[in-house]
Amino acid sequence: MIKVFFHILFFLLISFSQLYAKEIRSRFGFYIDVPNNYFSLNANMDELLEKTDDQLLNKDYFNELMTGTNKSDLDIEYFFPKKGANPEFNNIYITSASGSIKQYMVYSLDEVCNETQEMFQGLYKKKVKQYKCLFNPKNIKMKKSPGLYYMLHDGPFRNTKLYMYIAQTRVGITTFAMICENKNCNKFSKDLIFITNSRSE
Repeated sequence: MIKVFFHILFFLLISFSQLYAKEIRSRFGFYIDVPNNYFSLNANMDELLEKTDDQLLNKDYFNELMTGTNKSDLDIEYFFPKKGANPEFNNIYITSASGSIKQYMVYSLDEVCNETQEMFQGLYKKKVKQYKCLFNPKNIKMKKSPGLYYMLHDGPFRNTKLYMYIAQTRVGITTFAMICENKNCNKFSKDLIFITNSRSE
């Protein structure tokens, strides 16, 4: 009887995982598993900046940050929930830039955390609280990354948070991030962790 129970449990777990996610090749070339309740959208940074409200984002500061980078080559892959939350304020996205995460690892964690917080304050044109900033968090698989950063800040909109996992992939420094309304963060942060841990090259 116990064997039958475990066989049924195993079958349900396998069935659930197949229903829960699908493997896709990201626009950056690596593979990720994405929960079925999301749809994806690719975007270009120049186009996004044109559509973004000047009140929300300090475009001059952003352009200064991106000096030396061709923004037309900086792409974003978005994952929006199909239902249950406003996708404008609740979404997961991936960005990647050339370089190695090792260039940040020469600095202390405090220096990296403080610099990131200041960067978002400059971008959002408001005071931004940093809730967490960790190196090599235990809930994210290292894979081939020599180091990982996890950061949690106030988001760009009122009553939102920004979660970020920064890792090395073969294409460069890759950020798996999420903006969420405070009431939805617990639910969607599990999906962000799932997607980040599923990356494979």
